[in-house]
Amino acid sequence: MIRAACLATLALLATLGTAAAEEPVPIEEEPRHELRFENGHVRFFDVRLPPGYVGRMHLHHHDGVFVNIAPSETEAQDWDKPAVRRAGRSPGDSYFIGYAARPKAHRVSNVGTDVYHVTDTEILKSCRGLPIPDDAAAGPVLVDNARVRVTRIELEPGASTRLHGPCGMLVAVTSGLALLATPGGGQQLELAAAGFAWRDHAAPMTLTNIGSTRLHFVDILVK
Repeated sequence: MIRAACLATLALLATLGTAAAEEPVPIEEEPRHELRFENGHVRFFDVRLPPGYVGRMHLHHHDGVFVNIAPSETEAQDWDKPAVRRAGRSPGDSYFIGYAARPKAHRVSNVGTDVYHVTDTEILKSCRGLPIPDDAAAGPVLVDNARVRVTRIELEPGASTRLHGPCGMLVAVTSGLALLATPGGGQQLELAAAGFAWRDHAAPMTLTNIGSTRLHFVDILVK
């Protein structure tokens, strides 16, 4: 189904481009977009572009939450348009792009001297569980719309916060050790930068930094 929708959108884009333009591919066929997790609600891509890498033109047609892990200067080129240079973003900078309403084909190339590293959590389907309580934010709210609530979480060693359901994706900006606990048990998380943990649990969960270094997460609560 995803493939069929992608091909239909490609056909539409083709009517806007020229014969000489590079044919865009589905996002999962762009060589540096690694699909690391997929279920009925989300797809999680880990994107690492080494210095000098010229991206392949690819298509986005699902809403996405992007979390920057490591910065570098990049060039972004939309379908049949000139490339635009972008300065490096700070680690943890996060934003939502509504590609479901406005699909886009583009390429991203690394013109800087460092690895460009970002994650893309595509939102495929709402979780539609229990109502989200007013105090659901575990930290400063970065995005809050009809599809997601995105918050920044920073925990010193020993500190804790609560994560709410119905489901969500926790993305690590820094590496470290944490415990994700529910009333029925716990899961120890040893995460590198761009590591992730999916949750699908109605009851609130407690996230605790059980390591010796400060942790920085971005939490994507799927509505």
